Amino acid sequence: MKKILIVGAGAMGAAFSIPLLDNGHSVTLTEPYNFKLLQKLNLKKKIHPSLNINLPQKLKIIKFSSDILNSNWDLIVIAVSSIGIDLIGKNLSKIKNKSPILVLTKGLKLDGRNLISMSSLLKKYNKNLNISVLKGPCLAKELAKKVKSFTVVANKNINTAKKNWKINFNKLLSN
Repeated sequence: MKKILIVGAGAMGAAFSIPLLDNGHSVTLTEPYNFKLLQKLNLKKKIHPSLNINLPQKLKIIKFSSDILNSNWDLIVIAVSSIGIDLIGKNLSKIKNKSPILVLTKGLKLDGRNLISMSSLLKKYNKNLNISVLKGPCLAKELAKKVKSFTVVANKNINTAKKNWKINFNKLLSN
């Protein structure tokens, strides 16, 4: 069993928790912005408004704080919108642990005159982060409903990607 933190309780962050929980991992979901969503998810039924499903009761839902990132996680998943990536980057600049990070956030951000990826933006805050990104035709509602889809996990270091994700990602998400 892995101990996993998902930062971002929107549709993709919440949906991503489902296969992780189905495979016996301990998953904590936190939300840095939308406190009304957090309140709704902490109700007894845990109905996610965007996904229109009940989230598993095993899912731990907590308020975001920078301290939580420094807990002992086997994996930190970043699932905030591209607008929120700077806040997460600032918080990751102070991180002391070596947890691998998986970025679900899509898009590019304008940095001066250049477009920069979400993972590159996070690296600007902390060059020591072990960041991989997940991309592919994977929609949150389909993931939550367990519709088979395919993704690609990438890391600038191909050996890290092979070592951390080819085997481990399969163990995280599939039986």
